[in-house]
Amino acid sequence: MLLRQSKSEHAPLLAAAVVSACAKDGWTDDFQLRLLRAVFRYVFHYDLDAETLPNVSITAVREVLSTQDQRAELIDLMVAMEVICNPIPVSLTDSVDAWARGLEIDHVGMRIARELALGSTAMASADFIRSTYTATANAQNPDFDRLLTAFGDRAINFTVEEDLALTKRYADLRECPPGSLGRELYDFYITRGFSFPGTIGAANTALAHHDWGHVIYDYGTTGIGEVEAAAFRAASSDYPGVGLQFFGDLMFCESAELASLVTGLHPRGEMNVENAECRVADAIRRGRVCTLDPYAEDLDFFDLVHEPLEELRARWNVVPKSIGIDCGCIPCQDKRRL
Repeated sequence: MLLRQSKSEHAPLLAAAVVSACAKDGWTDDFQLRLLRAVFRYVFHYDLDAETLPNVSITAVREVLSTQDQRAELIDLMVAMEVICNPIPVSLTDSVDAWARGLEIDHVGMRIARELALGSTAMASADFIRSTYTATANAQNPDFDRLLTAFGDRAINFTVEEDLALTKRYADLRECPPGSLGRELYDFYITRGFSFPGTIGAANTALAHHDWGHVIYDYGTTGIGEVEAAAFRAASSDYPGVGLQFFGDLMFCESAELASLVTGLHPRGEMNVENAECRVADAIRRGRVCTLDPYAEDLDFFDLVHEPLEELRARWNVVPKSIGIDCGCIPCQDKRRL
């Protein structure tokens, strides 16, 4: 989970560690520091001043962060700083790797960043595709290997064989009451011109599962909306591959280091919209306190389609957004001074 186990009292140490690891030679991309400052403000209520933070050693961090989960979340922050960059400096990857070894953390996000830093884009893309939450979900389908052999990588995210019953199940959501989860999802598809799962070329069930989250969390499907939804999900779920998708969406929509199997190659800096860093940080804040794990084994959203969406949000502690030019965080204060 993204920063779910990290504690507010550790914020100065965490901030010093990320700056020590990722800014030894200065920041590579100005969005790195902007996002980092916003995350610490929204998640920990801590105003990060990178200029005054002391250097901190790996040993000192090990003494304070007692659990592997807390250490892994620190490395996640460092990897997020990496994947924002295009290209990723080898020196930055080497520094994060040194911290990861010292904290005894290793995960696929680090490996992908390392491959990108070395210019191995094809290998990084293959590792990403095999490790996302859609890959995990597809692995539970006993027919998936046949589909992958017959249709290639498109089978990972798209409907490649027609399923009229599944299409009808989604289309029938129009009969749900206004304001219900089911009707809101139906409107989500219709207003965007999306085809229902089960239709050739539409999202398959593994990919479509994340659309429920877009509706529940109230995020759109633009570049920044996808990153917000991924950040929320990564902070609320420990399902395999969910955290990696957050890094992936940063690579798709900010650095354009990788092309998405779903939407192709995005323009670099697609997240260059007002308050982008604050919106992502706020999504992490909301995800940390949410009690819904959208990938819980006993959860089927179709069982809840007639329930009012606002009641479900209250049940799962999906708290309101807190973002705006007067939110009080350092990034927004800086913008007011410009």
